[in-house]
Order: sequence, then structure tokens, then C-alpha cells
Amino acid sequence: MALESATPTPSLAPRTPNDPERDGGDGPAEWQSATRTRSVRRILIVVLGLNLAVAAVKLGYGLTIGSVAMSADGVQSLLDGLANVVGLVGIAIAARPPDRDHLYGHERYETLASMAIAGLMAISVVQVVESAIGQWRDGSRPEVTTLAFVLLLVTMAVNTGVTLWERRQSRRLRSNLLAADAKHTASDILVSGAVIAGLAGERIGIAGADAAVSLIVAVTIAWAAWGILRDASLVLTDATFVDPKGLLRAAIDVPDVVTAHNVRTRETGGRVWVEMHVTVDQYLTVKAAHDVATAVEGRLRDVAGPGTQVIVHVEPAEPPHTRPDPLFGEAGGPNVERPNERQETIPVDIETDERMREVRSGERRR
Repeated sequence: MALESATPTPSLAPRTPNDPERDGGDGPAEWQSATRTRSVRRILIVVLGLNLAVAAVKLGYGLTIGSVAMSADGVQSLLDGLANVVGLVGIAIAARPPDRDHLYGHERYETLASMAIAGLMAISVVQVVESAIGQWRDGSRPEVTTLAFVLLLVTMAVNTGVTLWERRQSRRLRSNLLAADAKHTASDILVSGAVIAGLAGERIGIAGADAAVSLIVAVTIAWAAWGILRDASLVLTDATFVDPKGLLRAAIDVPDVVTAHNVRTRETGGRVWVEMHVTVDQYLTVKAAHDVATAVEGRLRDVAGPGTQVIVHVEPAEPPHTRPDPLFGEAGGPNVERPNERQETIPVDIETDERMREVRSGERRR
């Protein structure tokens, strides 16, 4: 007997379209996806406005005083804004419903958008390095003013608030895009701090301090871009997202589950996916086996999260289905050695069971 179950996520409380605070809750997957998309879009629009304002301040004043480092910092913030635009486009595509060419949906486009952000950061690294080398060759020095320090401190405070907010929202909404954008903005804080140090060095007479800091800025941006690419690659290569052993333990604790194996877990676009095979007594009816699978799904959601998409494949508790998991070893429940003893406690559809006996008896007579 083989049976697959993939029931929709149950809703524990009524939800309405005007209830945005329950994003990431346990309502229908489609409802969750729509509200999550709206939340991510709102966050990106707010951050876009702040990034453009910060970029205008740093880039404009950096050009005025002739500071390559401060101008580079402004370019970095401008790229932050461009990254927000890329993110908005990516999240719009990711929110499209499944179609004939994308039966699992378009959620990976959000991860691709985060990789585009990393690409923009790489471009900014090249620009900053070129500007620093040019300043060294020219021997030019910036005009350091008190206002430059004030503006940089204010923009650092803004970026700190944006980073903390985006990081918190990325965890709540399970958004790779927001997490990548938060890392990008966090690099701005370090960049601005380095720029302040460079301007201070120029002010006390250290020649080349502004250009040297520009190179530190470039290294910081490159490191942040690498982190984004690394995280995106984990999603695109279906890296394990939830501890498989914890999922196996949860499954075998369900009554009537004999063994569990072939567990798979991944995450994409804020949605967690779990697949697993479980074995049950071979004489269970289809309905009883389906009920066991549904119970396993619920237990797995308790471990992986309420919005998790779960597929449970049911098999008879006999070789080769009772073999240990090829990656995580033995995963047998307390009833693995005595399936016959459990038959008395298994709820059986009596009418269906009698019909099956009549069919088997007729086959033997023939």
C-alpha cells in the first residue's frame, strides 16, 4: 500500500484581509503568501525612500568637499536604493501564482533578486577602488568640515534603524530578500564609520587617509556581497533547512507510525517544504492510513513551523520499507518490533474489512 497525503495547513482562528499582523501564521498558504508579499513590498518602499534621502546627503556633500570616501559612501547608499527597486520587481514576480511553466510557483525569483543585489554591490566595489586609486595618483585632499561629521553620524543612525528593522522583519516573514537588503544596509554603517575615521585623519594631516579608507569600504562591501551570495546559494541548491533528525523523532512519536525515513526539507521564498516516508501496519484501511499521515503532517508542522508545506508518503511496515534512513540512520517507533500486537488497537473500518475478506475468499475459490 502506498499513500501520499498533503493536506492544506489548518487555520486555528478566523482571519481577515485586514489582519496583517498575523503574517506568517497558520492560515491557508495562498493567504499567507499574499499578505507576506504585501508586507515585504511595504517595507522595501519605506527603505527605498530612506536610502534615497541618505544617498542624496552623502553623495551631494561628498562631491562638494572633494571626499572620495564620502562620495563612495553616497554611491553605496544609492545602490541600496537601486537594490530596493530590484527587490520590488523580484517580489512582484515571486508573488505570481503557479502556472503551466512554474507549477511550484515563482518564489525563487525573490532569491534571484537577492543575488542581483549582491551583483550591484560588486559593481560599487569596482567604482570605489577606481576612485581611491585616482585620488592617490592626483594627490588631492578633501576639505574636511564639521558638517561632514554631523551628516555622517545622522545617516549612520538612520541606517542602524533600517538594518535592525529589516533584520527583524526578515525573520518574521522568512524573506531572503529582506535579509539580503539588511546586510547591504548594515555594510553602510561600517562604511560611514570608516569614512569618519578617514576624514578625521585628513583633518589632523594624515595624507591619503581618505583614499585608504575608501579601500576599506570596498573590502567591507565585497564581504557583505559574498554573504548574500552564500545564503542565496543555500536556497537555490535546496540546502537542508530544518533538522531532519528532529522531524524523524516527531514522526515516529505519532501513534500507529512504525518507522520513518527519506526525510527531505528545504526553504524557498519564505516557505518551508518537508517530505517524508512513514510506514504503518499493512492491514490498515486507506482511510486509517490517511488519518495517520494527516497526524504526522501536523506533528511536522509543530517542528518546522505552522506554514510548512508537508507531503507524507505512507508505506506498509515490511521490508524494504522499514529500512533505516540512508542519511540519518534508524528511525523506528516503539512498535517497530511488534506490529501484530498493535492490530487490536487500530481503528478499522469493519464494513470495508469484511468486503476485502469476501473478495480474497472468492479469489481463492477460483
